[in-house]
Parts: sequence; C-alpha cells; structure tokens
Amino acid sequence: MIIDSHVHAGEYYRHFTARFAEDMMATTGRPPQALTAPEATLLAEMDAAGVDRAFLLAFDVRRVEGFSVPNDFVADLCARNPDRFTGFASVDAGSDGAAAELRRAATDLGLRGLKTAPAYLRMSPADRAWYDVYDVAQEHRMPVLVHTGYTPSKRADPRYLSPALLRPVARDFPGLPIILAHLGTPWTTVSIDMLADHPNLYADLSIFGWYQPPATVAAALEYARRRGVLDRLLWGTDYPFCTMIDFVARMDLLADDASLWPDGVPLTPDERTSLMGGAAARLLERQPVHPRGGAA
Repeated sequence: MIIDSHVHAGEYYRHFTARFAEDMMATTGRPPQALTAPEATLLAEMDAAGVDRAFLLAFDVRRVEGFSVPNDFVADLCARNPDRFTGFASVDAGSDGAAAELRRAATDLGLRGLKTAPAYLRMSPADRAWYDVYDVAQEHRMPVLVHTGYTPSKRADPRYLSPALLRPVARDFPGLPIILAHLGTPWTTVSIDMLADHPNLYADLSIFGWYQPPATVAAALEYARRRGVLDRLLWGTDYPFCTMIDFVARMDLLADDASLWPDGVPLTPDERTSLMGGAAARLLERQPVHPRGGAA
C-alpha cells in the first residue's frame, strides 16, 4: 500500500486567498490558481500515481492569513471516500477554543490526526498555549503533523521554523506521535538526530524529497538509516505543490540507482515499503477509529 502522508485539501476559489497562493506557488513555476485540490482531481492523481490512501489536511491560519480549510470540509471528503482519505484536523492555539475544536474534530467528525502551522501563526510550537491541544491529541492518540522548515509564505515568522523547537514538546508528551513536516528542511540533519533522541518523533519527506537533487535525498535517507530511524520516515508529497506521479518515480529511482547513495546501498524492498506507506500505516494502527457522529 502506498500512503501519501502530506496532502492539502482545499480549492483556490473557495479557501485560499490570492495573496497566499501567489506566495506559495511562486517557487514552483506554476500559477497561483494551481493551489487547488478538487476531490475528483485529487482522486484521479492518486489513481494515476498508484497511491492508495492520503493523509488529507485541514489548515487553520485565519488569525494571520485570513482563511482556513475547515475541519468539516475535510471530514466531508473523508466520509465520501473512507477507503482513500484519512483526515487531519487543524486548529490555532492562538485562538479561543482550539482544544475543544480538536476534541470535536476527533469525536464528532472522525478526524484522526492534527495538522499545525506554528510559523504561519507566528507562534512557537512549544508555546504553552499549544499544550491543551496536545493533551487532546495525546488522549485521542492523534498524530500531530507540524510544519517545520522553510516556507515561501511572506507572512510566516522565521523564528518558528526550526524543528528543534519541538524538543521540549517531544519530552513533555512522550505518548504523542509528532511528525516533522518536510524533514525540517534545511535542518534535515537536526531532524534526523531528533528522531534518534525521541522515539515518538517521525518526519515526512514532503517537498524535501522532490525539490532537492536525488543524491541529496539519498544522503539524508542514508544518514537516517545509520541513525536507526529510517523506519520513522514517511513519504509525502505536499500535493498540490508537487505531483504524486513524479514523486513516486523519484522514489523508484532512489530504490534502483546505487550511484546516488554515499555508501552505494540504495533502498531495500523493505525500506521502500516502509517509506511509501508502511510507517504511515503503523501510525494509524495505534489509533482508535472514531466513526463520524460519535466517539469510539
């Protein structure tokens, strides 16, 4: 099974502002209107790439950016496609009622993870305002996917991009699975070292694995292998910022071309299986399933 662990829900004309879309798409060479993932288009992309399931992300940045991809919108998509999507809620700890909204997303909407965007919200992921939210996530065994690393958003606060900010959170919530988005690019070595220090940490390859040269990606994966944490790396695209089809081909290359690897040892079949979906599936297996409309 192939699982894309980082897919954005939302449609350009319904959810994202033109300013945000212009910032985010500027580095891709594509127009702002390409920041959209209509249901039919997303499913067609998954089918063409051979992707079985996607972690589908809500996105709450209303307080700073003036828009959100709502939790209810993501829950509706998941309810229509329960065999294809696993929904991640999004809340803003800088706004009132964030923990209560996450509890509603888990118990009433059936969403199974949390996506946070601290730098976009101009606050640290270790700000104590997040701790009530993390308590709810830990209670419901919801993985927390945290944006770490570079973003082209001009309104994001660069002080809060480093994955190292999550070290105290990993210590204070040892039962909470935390996923460092984008392998913390450019702090990829820091991210891998953090995974070695904290067994509840994971990281996804979204954007990093596509926009960096294949040899750079292979070097990071080889370092993760040496540090014993390759089994906690998740493949993800950050769709619609890059295509699933091209990124699957990139992973095939990394599994086949030994010349890209510092030690000359490409991904083994077991390692590729884990990266492309096994690790993500293991995260889901540790969760209760909350059917929409009531707690488990």
